[in-house]
Amino acid sequence: MSKKKYRIMTFDGGGIRGVLSANILKRLEKENKQLIKNTDLFAGTSTGAFIALGLAYGLSVKEILNLYSMTNCKYIFSPKYNEFFRPKYNNKHLKEVLMRVFPKKLKLKDLKKKVLIPSFQVITKDNGSWRPKFYTNFEAMGTDNEYVIDVALYSSSAPIYFPSYKKHIDGGVIANNPSLASICVAKDIDGANKKLEDMRLLSIGTGFTPENIKVDTRKWGAIEWGLGQNPPYPLLSILFDGNMEADNYYSSGLLMDNFLRVNPELSKSIALDSCKQIPYLVNVADTYDIKFANDWIKDSWL
Repeated sequence: MSKKKYRIMTFDGGGIRGVLSANILKRLEKENKQLIKNTDLFAGTSTGAFIALGLAYGLSVKEILNLYSMTNCKYIFSPKYNEFFRPKYNNKHLKEVLMRVFPKKLKLKDLKKKVLIPSFQVITKDNGSWRPKFYTNFEAMGTDNEYVIDVALYSSSAPIYFPSYKKHIDGGVIANNPSLASICVAKDIDGANKKLEDMRLLSIGTGFTPENIKVDTRKWGAIEWGLGQNPPYPLLSILFDGNMEADNYYSSGLLMDNFLRVNPELSKSIALDSCKQIPYLVNVADTYDIKFANDWIKDSWL
């Protein structure tokens, strides 16, 4: 095992589709016992933040999978409101579920492993302009004193679905795939300062659905782009899913063969809150051919 290698594992956003990511990770870890132990930096956005923070805290994949149980899903996504007039859900139940996993006073600096969690600050503390915000326990970035539960909620406050949380919204609006951000942090932040050739990055997605809008959009206004249903909330879908492939493209260009993307194609579009699709997502994860990933891990990661 090379001491020079700096291993990064990233997890996309995607709401309940995080169950697919966690089940793929379960399979990969079964074949590669040191996979999680050898990871130096975990990065995750939105639902991926729950996985990344859990792994950095020391939770097993089985414990993380419990977050995505049908019981928890139905509890988190209830009660449901009319999203024309307010967020579709309150974040109270989501916070309760997270507090069953993470101690209330647990801070980023208390985690066993390094993490990177994207969010977006709509109002900064000095009432300045909105801006991307990246939370990490690298001391040089000055966010290591943040509470883990707060950071998880910062990153997962998806517009329309959940209210903003302490002036933050979902990190998916700027980095739903946190791979490129994690490369930058590993390269430039004091405490990491790694060369590109030393990095190994395993990026685990939440499933990819080839989407398109089948109607003429030339006359679309705010209602069609914001609240249309084919696909659901088109502009939000583009922000969340469209930017993932850009991150994938640039991350692959930087790391080349030292970057691997694992992201099964889905046969249907799945909304962030679609609990009924959990069995389907688990089946996709369980039947997906991961031989290419196991080969890469053995050749490049370990």
